[in-house]
Amino acid sequence: MSRLEQESPPQGRWNVLRAGHTDGDGLGIPSLPLPATTKAGPVRLAVGSGGEARLLVPLAAGEIIGGLAMGNALKIGLTTLTHGQRAIRFLDVICMSPDLEAVFGEVVDDIVRRLADRKDGVAAVAGALDDFRELLVPPAGSEIDRSRVVGLVAELVVVNRLLDISPSAWRCWRGPAGDRHDFRARDVSLEVKASLGAGAHEVTINGIDQLEPPAGGSLHLAHLVLEAVEGGLLTVASLGDRALLRADDPAGLRALLAAVGCTDVHDAGWNRFAFRAEAERLYRVGPGFPRIAPSSFVGGRIPAGIVDATYRIDLGHVSDAECPPEEFASLLRELSG
Repeated sequence: MSRLEQESPPQGRWNVLRAGHTDGDGLGIPSLPLPATTKAGPVRLAVGSGGEARLLVPLAAGEIIGGLAMGNALKIGLTTLTHGQRAIRFLDVICMSPDLEAVFGEVVDDIVRRLADRKDGVAAVAGALDDFRELLVPPAGSEIDRSRVVGLVAELVVVNRLLDISPSAWRCWRGPAGDRHDFRARDVSLEVKASLGAGAHEVTINGIDQLEPPAGGSLHLAHLVLEAVEGGLLTVASLGDRALLRADDPAGLRALLAAVGCTDVHDAGWNRFAFRAEAERLYRVGPGFPRIAPSSFVGGRIPAGIVDATYRIDLGHVSDAECPPEEFASLLRELSG
């Protein structure tokens, strides 16, 4: 990292990460080290699959977290990333509200200052959050947007299908941990999109890298069409309970749910809506698929000055990329392995 990047405020460095100008030092997600360390290594800034600002605080072996306040605007969990052959556990602090990113940047600066005096990362985070709690807690009664509920329901449908195959298969749910794709195992990736209303074909793509297959691997897009109905069987509570009951590590799965903002699958805000499935289709993403991705540009590089992109595509125009139903089952087996 250059001296200019080291001295820039966190917001500037998160924007650098969103622009895709760093590979994260081999950790598999966009990240940059900060001039602060714990006993386990350097603290890092990172961004989530939706561009969320994150702080990764490395944890020593056996170190635990507990008692850290969370809310709809700030999520805290555990993330494990691999560097070479070494697995590194991080305390993962995620700002879920773009409007609070500047405040979150101040929290990060405060944590860096606290770590200059001692190397206890959990204590530094706890102390900083205590000081900034009022600014980071959203007003009481704030509602969760329906699109977030729809997205989580669709991903939990897939999580449960994976758990039908193996109790450890939930671990390939990588989007909450910052991967650009919702599900990934080795070089096989799956992105899940949901739409409301029968006959819906349009989906929103969040980020220039979201429809870029992993190097040397494959990417599929699953499109679930849901309809909001009173008493529908598909809810965050029903799907979450089923997944947590069957996962081989419920605490690990809860951490992923917390990373997307759902700290309790029975929370009323996440269960204001219920759905039934209208249709589902699977598409192979490759040449000719409508997308804005690095490989779409000359030399495989995004033009200078473009930081990010959010756009909508009409899947009604890609029928030639649609896969037969049995390929979905085969893909889930690959992800589960």
